[in-house]
Amino acid sequence: MPAISFRFSFRLFLLTGLFLLAAATDALAQRSRTEANISKLKCYNERTPSFPASIQGNKGSRDDWCRIDLEFDTKTSPNEGWINEIEVKWAVLAEVAAEKRAIFMTLSTFYTDVEDGKHNVCVYIKPKFFKRHLKSNRPVLNRLSLYAEILVDGQVIARQESKSSNRVPNNWFQHPGGLANELLPKRLTPFAHLDYDYYEHEKVTP
Repeated sequence: MPAISFRFSFRLFLLTGLFLLAAATDALAQRSRTEANISKLKCYNERTPSFPASIQGNKGSRDDWCRIDLEFDTKTSPNEGWINEIEVKWAVLAEVAAEKRAIFMTLSTFYTDVEDGKHNVCVYIKPKFFKRHLKSNRPVLNRLSLYAEILVDGQVIARQESKSSNRVPNNWFQHPGGLANELLPKRLTPFAHLDYDYYEHEKVTP
């Protein structure tokens, strides 16, 4: 009886190992077949949308947000056509010229069921960031350095950087830490339902 139990346990262990190996091999194969090319990384002013059904009406002023757009193409093998999930890591450096310092912000967003072709994703910086830290009622776009990288299964397949000036050090985006909750995914802004089919749908993460 113990011998039978041992053989069963060994077979179960072997099958589990083979399954995990197959899954890892499949993930590695997809990663090696996946290509991406970034065509645009740029920031814009965008005013808070006006909603006619607002309970409080439109008495208040509509603030200006900063929208950061990333446009890219993906391509897999002819028999694939899809990527299960991609991650976009964002980094932004805002120069505070008056105080000779800079503020570093990071965010990761995830997208599932990504089909081969052109894609657009975006994140936002809320208006109060500029009011508090840059003493401006509007986004100061020429003080923002941008960086984005696209990952599949934890491996970078494309990246792009845009510096605001020569004062920004090289590899600034590798700085550890950064302010949280300043870069916002689209779904957590008033623009969540605008251009819904233009942008990739974000994966909801805890």
